[in-house]
Amino acid sequence: MVIAMQPTDSGAASANPSWVAVDMGALIHQCDAELAQHDAMLDRLTSGVSALEAEKQAVRSARQQVVLTREEALRVQEMLHAAARAGAALRSGQREGGASFKEVPDSDECKGSDACADEAADSSDAAATSAEEGSHTGKASTAFDASKLGPRGMQAMQIINSEPTLQWTGKLLAVRLEGQEVEADGKAHNRARTLMDDLAKKQLVAKMYSDDGRRCYFVAAAATEAA
Repeated sequence: MVIAMQPTDSGAASANPSWVAVDMGALIHQCDAELAQHDAMLDRLTSGVSALEAEKQAVRSARQQVVLTREEALRVQEMLHAAARAGAALRSGQREGGASFKEVPDSDECKGSDACADEAADSSDAAATSAEEGSHTGKASTAFDASKLGPRGMQAMQIINSEPTLQWTGKLLAVRLEGQEVEADGKAHNRARTLMDDLAKKQLVAKMYSDDGRRCYFVAAAATEAA
């Protein structure tokens, strides 16, 4: 007789649907809790970023204000320096005998041939007068007390005598006296031109004219004496 054998369930793991449902419910609850934590952290970070952006903007505004203040301070400083230079030049001009400033072309060129001719005639008359007085007083450059020139006049004479044959114009002397920043400053050129006119009257420098009579310049008196 053959007996049919039935397989047993002892080796198979039974899956309890109710247990799986409970486990999935717990997993879902765990995920919800973690999501809530992440959302809270994102909210805090977003709030922190907003606060940092606001603080960053405040710092930018404060920095811009400092930049504007600094630029204004630089402008005021430059104005004060310019005023100080102008005051020193004015005081120096008073010490040199109260020479008055007058407007002349920046390039020290005469604008009209008639005006240049008149100025040349005045120079010739002055030279003739000096020649007549020479037999009595000698050379004015020797007799004149250089200590009465004042600091600016002394400085100008030192500069001119350092290059006695150079054709000195108001612009060139102004740059040597006051610096490169006055290269385009017409008033500074006028001050230097007036100073050299005063030195020419004392015969410490010689006032010369170009061949066409349209341009005047100055040279050291020693250069003309040597010539």
